[in-house]
Amino acid sequence: MRLINLLGLFSLLFFSAVEGQNHSVRQLEKGLRQHPRLLFCQQEEQKVRDLLGMEPLLDSLYVSLMKEAERLLTVPLQEDPREKIKNTKDILSISREQVYRMVNLSLAYRLSGDKRFAEKAEKELINVCNYKDWDPVHYLDVAEMTTAVAIGYDWLYDVLTPSTRQLVVHSIKTKALDIVVEEYKTGNADSWAKRETNWNVVCNTGMVLGALAIEEQEPELARHIIGEAVKYVPKCLKHFAPDGVCYEGPAYWGYTNMYLSLLLKALNDNFGEDFGLSEMEGVDKSVLYYMHSTSPSGKIFNFANSSSTAPAAEPIYFYFSQAFNQPEAAAFYRNVLSKTVQGGNYFRFYFLSIPWYDTASSSADVLPKLKVYRGINDIVVFNGDRNTPNSLYLIAKTGDPDMAHQQLDIGTFIVETNGIRWTDDLGTDNYSLPGFWDYKPDGQRWSYFRNSNFSHNTLSIDHKLQNSAGIGEIKEQDDKVNQPFVTMDMSTAYGGQSRFVYRTFRMLDDTRILVTDSVGLERPSQSVQWSAITSADVECQGNMAILRKDGKSFFLKIISPANASFMAKRAKRDTEAEKPIEGYTVLSASVSGSSIQVIKVLLSGE
Repeated sequence: MRLINLLGLFSLLFFSAVEGQNHSVRQLEKGLRQHPRLLFCQQEEQKVRDLLGMEPLLDSLYVSLMKEAERLLTVPLQEDPREKIKNTKDILSISREQVYRMVNLSLAYRLSGDKRFAEKAEKELINVCNYKDWDPVHYLDVAEMTTAVAIGYDWLYDVLTPSTRQLVVHSIKTKALDIVVEEYKTGNADSWAKRETNWNVVCNTGMVLGALAIEEQEPELARHIIGEAVKYVPKCLKHFAPDGVCYEGPAYWGYTNMYLSLLLKALNDNFGEDFGLSEMEGVDKSVLYYMHSTSPSGKIFNFANSSSTAPAAEPIYFYFSQAFNQPEAAAFYRNVLSKTVQGGNYFRFYFLSIPWYDTASSSADVLPKLKVYRGINDIVVFNGDRNTPNSLYLIAKTGDPDMAHQQLDIGTFIVETNGIRWTDDLGTDNYSLPGFWDYKPDGQRWSYFRNSNFSHNTLSIDHKLQNSAGIGEIKEQDDKVNQPFVTMDMSTAYGGQSRFVYRTFRMLDDTRILVTDSVGLERPSQSVQWSAITSADVECQGNMAILRKDGKSFFLKIISPANASFMAKRAKRDTEAEKPIEGYTVLSASVSGSSIQVIKVLLSGE
């Protein structure tokens, strides 16, 4: 099979959206690989076969893959729900399931040679390619379906019938690539192809995979799409600077970085470079940030429309480990895999963990007492010595609430001891709530309890909302002293309500952290509310609150003002349209009587 000579064909002129970064014309002299060229090239197959039988975890993955492939042989093809169900507006769940089916069936065929899997995958391809469209109104649907179809076409290229190949090429071109050409030409800054959120990376990656898959038939179209994608993806990636924090929260960290991994691997495999994308500030740090913000209980810091779950079981870590020489990422992910490989209900790219498998070993991380990751959301992590009983783990954030998926949570924190989470984040609500995406200071988004500061572990002044146009930022930090600390400037989040607001976290020792809030009010008659939300049982004893859960206890003590006391009430939603809230308590204290309030709360384990 021929190698396609791309000299002159792929002359990509692009100017990065990253400030100060200007790319000149690049002549891509290297030819594309033959099929399969996407994500798992033929040359990599032998490496996997060599490891099978040598790596017990990889063997378990393979067994689960084949079990799932056998199951998929019996499941019916996915019908287009828009044909039968009135008012069905999108097919994103269909597209995502199709990704899972194509990765699973195609990979099972490539590793086993069992043609039953290829035959079922071909039927799956024909089925979705006969949809009237892939829902271009909601382009994530198109991006994920294109990803699915491109992988199936590429990985099964040699066994697909000529008519199926022709159908797939036509579908990728007309249902995806032709549409994105117009979007690149006429779309504004908020276009899905150009915006600064996860949509950018997901949609552009899907189009690049589709373009690479059918490059033989559509070389000029592929050239144009790859050039445009490489130009616009930095508009999202620039927000990873400087320390790799994805401001959209951990759920969208996974979505963005999974597709980014696909993009970087596809480009590097075929061109020997990714045109500077992986060199953008913060990209190489992103997986390490995510790992270190995973708590001792094994849960993520679920700010910004995310659920409190275990770390994403996605092969992102294997890609980053190999691309950036970060063996600790591979070790971390193998631990995640060991807990999920037998579980079923796998993430759609889960079995890419087999071809991307990384055996790199790493010594255990030495966790600093304080680590700060800067970004739109500055993330602050305190680690007590985990060999010390009742040692504390605390993670907190600043933020910019009017950015995508943000909530009014500047200053919020999660604290754990003994593997138990004592303060919580309720996560996201229903995306279809009226005004849910209205981020203006008076937007309806903030009327929903989960999106407000009233449901977070932070402050309110006169029981009012934080200002969504405000920001939080690190004012001071010192991780060298015996009692490391961070001070956040949250003043603009309370604009019009106060003169200044500062929150300081100081680790006194492995088992105690002092939270100090300094608030300069506009008037002495104003009040400040300190609050935390918890799923533990709560007992208030004046200035002391005792949290109990799973046979363990945690203590919060108001050090000042001397007359302040805690109260507890059941957390509840503000409207019937919101998701129910069960089993959570809001712990709070209110202080007033002075234009300057200094609230000190000591957090400690048993």
